Amino acid sequence: MKNLGFRKAKPGEIGTVLALLREAALWLREKGIDHWREWIDPPEIFVKWIREGFDRGQFYMIQEEGHTIGCVRMQWRDPLFWGEREDNAGYIHSFTIERSLAGRGIGAEVLSLIEAYFRKHGKTVFRLDCGTEVKGLRAYYERFGFKPVGEVTVKGERLTLYEKPI
Repeated sequence: MKNLGFRKAKPGEIGTVLALLREAALWLREKGIDHWREWIDPPEIFVKWIREGFDRGQFYMIQEEGHTIGCVRMQWRDPLFWGEREDNAGYIHSFTIERSLAGRGIGAEVLSLIEAYFRKHGKTVFRLDCGTEVKGLRAYYERFGFKPVGEVTVKGERLTLYEKPI
């Protein structure tokens, strides 16, 4: 990958994030996986969650050669999905890369960049969640070293919680 990295999202990029999430949801649906279906035509509560992430400076745009190719939300706390915890973790949500770039290893490289970013900020654990029924994505995260540590239901979705020491 050439000049792959991420930068803080700008307030006007909410539409780009919603478009990336919609693209991922449509791709999943084509594969018969109805995970992220809310992002095809997101209800206001989901859009509000994205806005809150922008307001808190949690969204980052993934870039290659200066062009936006994906997004990720990074947080130091995640009470909605993980409950209140007193530990030193970094959390991600809404991680997606343009589907036209699939198979190039970009996702794994970005996960490595995020892990390095978390380490640089003193975090010792990297956490994320994944739809429990999305076996291919779960296997992907497990190949990257994440271990399942529990399940939770958020907004009607059954999710498996993953973490990786860093």
